[in-house]
Amino acid sequence: MVARRGSRHHLIVVADVEGFGDRRRTGPHQRAVRDGLYEAIEAAFTATGVVWRDCYHEDRGDALFVLVPGEVDKAAFVEAALPTLVTRLRVHNDTHPEAQRIRLRIALHAGEVGYDGHGVTSSSLTLAFRLCDAPPLKTALAASPGVLAVIASDWLFDDVIRHTPGAAPATWRTVSVEVKEVTTTGWITLPDHPYPAAPDPATADTRVSHPGRPNVVSGRVVPRQLPGSVRDFTGRAEHLAALDALIPPEPGQYDERPRSVVITAVDGAGGMGKTTLALHWAHRIQDRFPDGTLHVNLRGYGPGTPVTSGEALSGFLRALGVAARAIPADVDAQAALLRSLLAGKRTLLVLDNAHSAEQVRPLLPGTAGCMVLVTSRDSLTGLVVTDAAHRLTLDLLTPPEALDLVTGILGAERAAAEPDAVAALIRLCARLPLALRVAASRAAAHPHLTVADVVTELEDDRTRLDVLSEFADERAAVRAVFDWSYRRLPPEQARLFRRLGLHPGPDLSLPAAAALAELPPAETRPLLAALAGAHLIEPTAGGRYRFHDLLRAYAADQARHYDTDEERERALEALLTFYTYTVCTADYYIYHLFVQMPAAVAVPRHPHPIDTPDEAWAWLGTERANILAALQHAAERRLDHHTIPLAHACRFLCSLGGPQEWIRAHGAGIAAAKRVGNRTQEAILLIDRGETASDLGWWDQAHTDLDHAATLVRQLVDPRLRVSDFNGRGLLLLRQGRFQEAVRLLKLALPLSKKIGSVRWEAVVEGNLSAAHLGLGHSQVALEYAERGLELRRQVGDVTGEAWALTQLARTWDQLGDPDRAIVLCREAIALGHRTPLNRNNTIADPLDVLAACLHQLGRTDEAITCWQEAAAVYDHAGYPHKATEVRQRLYDAQSKP
Repeated sequence: MVARRGSRHHLIVVADVEGFGDRRRTGPHQRAVRDGLYEAIEAAFTATGVVWRDCYHEDRGDALFVLVPGEVDKAAFVEAALPTLVTRLRVHNDTHPEAQRIRLRIALHAGEVGYDGHGVTSSSLTLAFRLCDAPPLKTALAASPGVLAVIASDWLFDDVIRHTPGAAPATWRTVSVEVKEVTTTGWITLPDHPYPAAPDPATADTRVSHPGRPNVVSGRVVPRQLPGSVRDFTGRAEHLAALDALIPPEPGQYDERPRSVVITAVDGAGGMGKTTLALHWAHRIQDRFPDGTLHVNLRGYGPGTPVTSGEALSGFLRALGVAARAIPADVDAQAALLRSLLAGKRTLLVLDNAHSAEQVRPLLPGTAGCMVLVTSRDSLTGLVVTDAAHRLTLDLLTPPEALDLVTGILGAERAAAEPDAVAALIRLCARLPLALRVAASRAAAHPHLTVADVVTELEDDRTRLDVLSEFADERAAVRAVFDWSYRRLPPEQARLFRRLGLHPGPDLSLPAAAALAELPPAETRPLLAALAGAHLIEPTAGGRYRFHDLLRAYAADQARHYDTDEERERALEALLTFYTYTVCTADYYIYHLFVQMPAAVAVPRHPHPIDTPDEAWAWLGTERANILAALQHAAERRLDHHTIPLAHACRFLCSLGGPQEWIRAHGAGIAAAKRVGNRTQEAILLIDRGETASDLGWWDQAHTDLDHAATLVRQLVDPRLRVSDFNGRGLLLLRQGRFQEAVRLLKLALPLSKKIGSVRWEAVVEGNLSAAHLGLGHSQVALEYAERGLELRRQVGDVTGEAWALTQLARTWDQLGDPDRAIVLCREAIALGHRTPLNRNNTIADPLDVLAACLHQLGRTDEAITCWQEAAAVYDHAGYPHKATEVRQRLYDAQSKP
């Protein structure tokens, strides 16, 4: 982990778990605590924009220290890290038993750190550790009901924290630190539980109560404008904790009042429950804001015209007691008056359903003590960037939260009576809160309807949105809620949104989106970003995007209404061309030595570059689900020019644990080849499927496919297909133990392989002949074939085939009575297998199995057992359960015999 020699300036973070060595913590408890510690610390660093792997860090068992890269803004780090750390610690503690809960001490300092061959050292680092061990810090955490106590060095506080409003410098208390050789001053804060302080008479609460009237403070009406919240609010514990952590500290508790305004923007797609969360939380904590609670629905999305900033300001000013005639006409003057009235007050403002940052900014207070909660479907990035808002994005409910919500609406007894139907309802509503409420309420409101009846209504993709939109109230109709977002899109964004709804797979990349849009990727990227900002699509890892299931159905429905059949078909053809061309390109880089499918594949307008086998594997692994979805889409619509090459190129699935998926894919390709009458394509696909079926032990399927292929091959003049046919049928016989018959067919294939000039085919047949002769007990003949096969594999650069040939040679030497030589060959094969992801069962599991047998034969049983266990695991992962079962039987036999 040492970056270099010399010295560098760092922000130093030391973290220590309170009571880690408590005897009530067993080993598993301590491991859970350490896992939680690292998860919370990494999340806090990520929230500040710091990449964890860029930080030097060392573990201390119950503690760790981290050196933040010198170029990181210290003020921004302190401001963002501590609230996130509190939130993650709370979430951890809420989801773990008491013995695994974490309360943490953090020390912060900055200074030069020296690097040498042993690690790092410096007086600054020593001071940070001494601060973390300071008795005042331990006492502060012990006396706090919170989860975090933080101490900063005097230098860091004076030069950084006291100049950082977002770090709330007034919440830090100075203490003396005397630990070992260190005597210094530190500054302590408790981010989630402020220090108590003697009340300041100047800020004492002058509230008086008047029966039958609203609360009054010094003769003023205290507004409490929150609408009612839902009674069956469910879940969102992590979001509630995050909001709790942002509440400004109580007035009069610190030497200096905080100078920052905390603004929290809650964004998310329509129907996600933003308003429900905001109102539930606001009702729960509004007693912390004695000067009132202001609320406005800004109507940014929904029926009616959006509220202007002036209209909202006028309403707030009247609620605060300003006479209508005294309200200025100018919006800037209204905003200034609001800021004046809220100065020094503790007021909560809930700005619901905002359209943009510009709509919100005039409504923001100018001094500390107030809190503003904004909800919007827009990401409100402007507020985050220029007004230091904390973004809180709502996602779908978790499965347990969704179940709790539906159960609360239906009643526990009714939900328990139809558990499968309830699970299906949750799935079809895609865990969207609004949809779940609509569907569950539909069943609850009609006793004659079972939950299963509602599920039946929802199962049709084309009518699901209609069922969820039957309420007269637009706010309770899923389609109307989606319409409010869609109607605000500019034409280019709306067009792309509709096109994305046509994508058949679970997610998509920028190039795939560009193909659907029929635009260059550079022009598509900002459109995708805008749709993500409006929460109509969701960005995911690796620059990819995905749809909420109901939004996908809505987008496809919009495409059916606003785009012509020709436009939709052209977009889908462009998308399938992209997938077919790119799959075939990747297939060529990986399988260039194998049989190629003769098919004309169109080039997309903007091809995705693949230039190496590694890039090919990476793309295929990422796009696996989309490739299969594209194949199914093409097959269902009988787009045979896509179906056939896609089906053949799906052979990569055999190397990613999906041989059975490959067999199903080939079925679609074979049906398409029959439709177009291309016997060559049909024969290639039949031979491929037959060989895979025989590798899986599906003998009937293998015989049917290979016999049918043989009939087709006899009608064609293609020596390559004849080699493939003889080899495929010979390999099936070999795997069935019919060695003499296998030798006959393979000897027909061998001269043909030499005649067509394919070194790889010659190597394949030589290797299979070796295996067949070995089965007959012809060890010396088998050795000759095996050695020739290995030489040819190396000659052509077939690494995967070389691993297989080494394994076959190992089997032969073992039968010849030289298990030691066989062991060396197996280890060489395994090493080669780890260099390529292609066909892991042959390149890793097979030599492991042979290696285990040789080790067991030599009495090295423990080593043999380990190899068999690993081989079985590889077979399982590769999708060959019957081979895993055979290996486990050998393992059982080895363990059972003394």
